[in-house]
Amino acid sequence: MTKFEVTSLGHIETPFKQKLGIPRQPGLAPSAEGIIHLNKEYAREDTLRGLESFDYLWIFFWCHESHSWRETVKPPRLGGKEKVGVFATRSPHRPNPIAISAVKLEKITDDYKIIVSGVDLLDQTPILDIKPYIHMWDSHPNASLGWINNQPELPAYPVVYKSEEFKKLLDAKLELLLFETLRWNPRPSYQKNLEQTFTHTVGHVDVTWRFDGEQIIIENISQ
Repeated sequence: MTKFEVTSLGHIETPFKQKLGIPRQPGLAPSAEGIIHLNKEYAREDTLRGLESFDYLWIFFWCHESHSWRETVKPPRLGGKEKVGVFATRSPHRPNPIAISAVKLEKITDDYKIIVSGVDLLDQTPILDIKPYIHMWDSHPNASLGWINNQPELPAYPVVYKSEEFKKLLDAKLELLLFETLRWNPRPSYQKNLEQTFTHTVGHVDVTWRFDGEQIIIENISQ
């Protein structure tokens, strides 16, 4: 078996501190912002020259919290019931836990940080490579969606507060991010108990929520 050595370019800072609550695909939460911090040997004008002229980027990253892989996966799109091969999915549990995301480039700072949005990455994820997204070659609107073709669109649910007092703990930007991520019902697909609550950290708050079958209810927010 051939082995390769891969060196990270740096890491990305995101508001997602744990797997639960991360959007299942890039772009589902447009306001989810990430900051790519390049290592000093790459954080320079020459490596980034011309990058600012693109609207979107491909970022390649290492799923550093994935420590095993599985031959088959139960995708959330199939309700967590049917299995498909790992190579027919985007699961992070792969022989080589490499993933890619297409994200929107917002800006490059004077100290060579790359600000992107629409991210679906865990905070501190190692970045392996960055490439421009070029729609004339990277986009194939008529391509088959494989096993996804006959599946219904993922529903977006209303998000409500159990108490309006929780709203006071959030600024407008963080509230938007919470609503964009929770509306896709990020609980595990196998979980059917409608009384089950979930807690995860987004930014500087811990949010506790549950799905009652029709909407996402924010049960508590703490700082």
